[in-house]
Amino acid sequence: MRAARVTDYRRRIKERVLQWQLQLQRFAFQEIPTLGSGEIPLSLPLVVLAGPNGVGKTTILRSVWAAAAPKRATQDSPTSLKLSSGRASLTYRAHNLDQVSEVTFASGSLTGQGSFDYEVIHIDAAVETRLHQREFAGFQDVNDIINGVGSRNIDEKTLVEVNYVSRRDYREVKIYEIESDDGIIPFFEVAYGNDRYDSRTMGAGELAILFLWWTIDRAAENALLLIEEPETNLSAATQEAFSHYLLGATVDKRLSVIMTSHSPKIINSFDEEHHVFLFRQGANVRIVESTPPPVLLSMLGIEPHIDIVILVEDLAAHWFLRQILERHRPGLSRRIEISVRNGDGNIIKLLERIGSPFSAVKILGLFDGDLRGKIPNALTGISTFLPGEKPIERIFRAIVEADPSALEAVSGSQDVGPILFALQGAEQHDWYAALSDHLGLSKAQLFPMLFQLWERQPGNTENAVEMLNNIAQLIDLESEGATHAQE
Repeated sequence: MRAARVTDYRRRIKERVLQWQLQLQRFAFQEIPTLGSGEIPLSLPLVVLAGPNGVGKTTILRSVWAAAAPKRATQDSPTSLKLSSGRASLTYRAHNLDQVSEVTFASGSLTGQGSFDYEVIHIDAAVETRLHQREFAGFQDVNDIINGVGSRNIDEKTLVEVNYVSRRDYREVKIYEIESDDGIIPFFEVAYGNDRYDSRTMGAGELAILFLWWTIDRAAENALLLIEEPETNLSAATQEAFSHYLLGATVDKRLSVIMTSHSPKIINSFDEEHHVFLFRQGANVRIVESTPPPVLLSMLGIEPHIDIVILVEDLAAHWFLRQILERHRPGLSRRIEISVRNGDGNIIKLLERIGSPFSAVKILGLFDGDLRGKIPNALTGISTFLPGEKPIERIFRAIVEADPSALEAVSGSQDVGPILFALQGAEQHDWYAALSDHLGLSKAQLFPMLFQLWERQPGNTENAVEMLNNIAQLIDLESEGATHAQE
């Protein structure tokens, strides 16, 4: 699947969400063992429940299954064991009406109300394909498996799709749909190179990706797909290819998909709006309401790489920017290296020498607020400003001198008043250094305390967010420029 096509699917799934006949809205659960109580928003047709092992992803997914298709879910023994008590409800919009499917669990049985009129498909490829393979391996002669069952020879266009998803180069793929006690299960025969083989001898990953593709391919339009950790047994390349295929199928067939994963490759294959990160708080599962903190991402092996360099005038600007990033955009903070250039002139000279921006690394200038309207026009597309109209040390000084008791409260020192009296007339940088020394703190230790006072001032939080939005816009504008240049 070409990158441009993937980009188009990403756009369409967000812009055309109201065109889906089935629109999931939220899933709520109360007093379910190992989950507790909580609520999960389902704002897009494809949602990835992400989190480390043991956080409750599988139990949530199977609770959704029980709310949407109670009879089928309770026939699955592990699901019945997990859902021994509690309640769950799935809120959705269908046929232009808001509806709710509710279920109450009690010792392996359930009672519910509401009517879910769409096909519900639960997929646990790793478990299901292992059971299928064990069943098929009991037959020495393939004819005993496919006797009386016609094969589906996939056409050339579909073969290209299967080869993309599986990261293979099959010459031929045949599918036999076998009736079993659990419904229809697929039996695959493939030709690869000079070899011909079938489901009985396939590797676990090969069989899993074929099963995933087959299940999604035959799903009805507007179906609800519940997919458990599809990354199991799949290579990183196959995980990414599967994610792109699933995104396309979701748009083309107007599917609703809830998928669990702890794979960085799968999670990063979808935009942030599709992610719901889970963590535990006591006995309850909770969701991260905004961008997850880097420590949670690192538990999943998601380590952001530095691809943005921001040039600042001095160490105070460095600390100030980092404080704002960590408070409001911690994920972005991990992508940024801050370089102290010792004055606005050095930032200007370096930006002018760099010239055109690099494609892999974004380099921006961040000037103190008193430089607004004073930098060269040629640099306005790669520069912005810290909040305020003065250097941050002067802003901090004005705040402290206006209310010394506030600094006493956050620092624990009762000597702020006398110290400020003694520092009257001190030069700006000398004032900050002397204040930290007399408080028994390093400059780095004092800065978060002063930042806390700054943040309490009316309008400053909004100013900080505005600066971050300006940085984000500059990054996006550079990316768009690079794209247009390539076209």
